[in-house]
Amino acid sequence: MNEKNLNKVLLLCSEFPPGPGGIGNHAWNLARNLNYKVPVDVITKSDYIEKEESDRFDKLEDINIIRFNRYSLFIKTFLHRIFVVIKQIRKRKYTHYILSGFFSLTFSHIIKLIDDKVTIVGVLHGSELIQTNFIMKFVLRNSLKKLDVIISVSNYTNQLIPIGIRNDQKNIIIPNGVNKDMLELKSSMNSPILCGEPCLLTVGSITDRKGQINLINALPIIKDKYPNVHYHCVGLPIDKKRLLKQADSLGVSKHITIHGFIRNNELVNVFKQADILIMLSQSNSLSIAEGFGIAILEANLFGVPALGSKKTGIEDAIIQNETGILVNPYSSKEVLDGIDLLLDKYAQFAKSAYEWSLQHTWPNISNRYLEAIIDD
Repeated sequence: MNEKNLNKVLLLCSEFPPGPGGIGNHAWNLARNLNYKVPVDVITKSDYIEKEESDRFDKLEDINIIRFNRYSLFIKTFLHRIFVVIKQIRKRKYTHYILSGFFSLTFSHIIKLIDDKVTIVGVLHGSELIQTNFIMKFVLRNSLKKLDVIISVSNYTNQLIPIGIRNDQKNIIIPNGVNKDMLELKSSMNSPILCGEPCLLTVGSITDRKGQINLINALPIIKDKYPNVHYHCVGLPIDKKRLLKQADSLGVSKHITIHGFIRNNELVNVFKQADILIMLSQSNSLSIAEGFGIAILEANLFGVPALGSKKTGIEDAIIQNETGILVNPYSSKEVLDGIDLLLDKYAQFAKSAYEWSLQHTWPNISNRYLEAIIDD
């Protein structure tokens, strides 16, 4: 590996802490760990947090973080972001660019126009590859063609790359990482208290893709066997009303709590209280895709095994019958059987889940990124 070829890195991402989102979690940990070896700057959106909160976060970081402003007029916001990126590119003269998220990928054209000798790396999570609008599909395909290195977070995500894109590009699969420092975080006094026997948990925005609805649909037969079961949902409550309406129609409202988005230090206590991490995500090649499921590794770090969906990127995050169980998310019987098996051999699953998470610590994952993007 010739690190002299890697002088300055700009990471452009569509999410970043302290805001919510797995893509942001990935970007933050990647930037922090790469920054130990090479200087890394970050340009990002901050659409779900107040400026005061992001300012406090940024002051504690060793990396240079530049955040886009958002204006009431879409066109002003769009033009501002292009201006900020171009200004930073010309100012710093980066050797490598890492683009994470659909919005970020579209800047590959601009970067190549300014300097076609740089190396552009695209990190593909899955959802950005599912575009239903013809124009967005066109933009995506042409943006991907400008990449020098394509890194997919799972085999499933890699299969979603449009045919004809991968030519001379380096194409590699590198899974998501887990931040081992979470084990050292002190639990927040604001952390919710979880109940339930068993205590089931999903961490992720409440959306169709994350599939919380599938566990709700299975709750009637789960509570028949486990009367004290409780399902806790942590994440942006985007589809909260639809979820609660379904729970009410099935008579399981008392067995579900939607907590909304909570911070990392509060998540620590949440994971410690959970028995099983539920990730019954939904994917199809036409509308939605679950690329990996980083919350699975985070739960594993605390010895919490997972129940996840087959035929999604979650298949790369769970070792079947070792760190968790993969099921058909639409089969209530399979979901219940999976819970039964996890509880029956809980200590064995918990131990394997923890050991699996240690294989995905960010120092290990970031080294794989360095090997992928540095010219030999």
